[in-house]
Amino acid sequence: MAENISETLRYLVIKVLAGDFVTLHSLKEYLIDGESPSALSYKYKVGKFKLRGYIQRVLEKAGNYRVAQYIVKTSYAYLSSLTPVVVKVPGGYYCTACEKPVAMNPERHIRLEHKDLVNRIIAECVRVVVKRSEP
Repeated sequence: MAENISETLRYLVIKVLAGDFVTLHSLKEYLIDGESPSALSYKYKVGKFKLRGYIQRVLEKAGNYRVAQYIVKTSYAYLSSLTPVVVKVPGGYYCTACEKPVAMNPERHIRLEHKDLVNRIIAECVRVVVKRSEP
């Protein structure tokens, strides 16, 4: 179970650090608020099948729907407060953490070059999730 939570959070943290808040917001609205992928697709101007892919990945990583709901619900506020480290600039992307242009996919750059940052954020996020689940 802990592995599922960690992998789901890793996926979400990397998305947010790469500047992809649409995934986080659409997952929250789908899992918590009950919005349909079609409505979210229209709202965020993203393909319906792309959104369904995000949802499916999170559900697979979490293990089941209820665990995915719990992870997104408890970590949403913390994750949405994060500042992306990769920003879009004319001609590509720039990483504010290593202060270099990014030549590859921003998510891949974060996964490969900033593992320690991702792991720290996941640890903090797990701490927040555990703290909220205590009575």
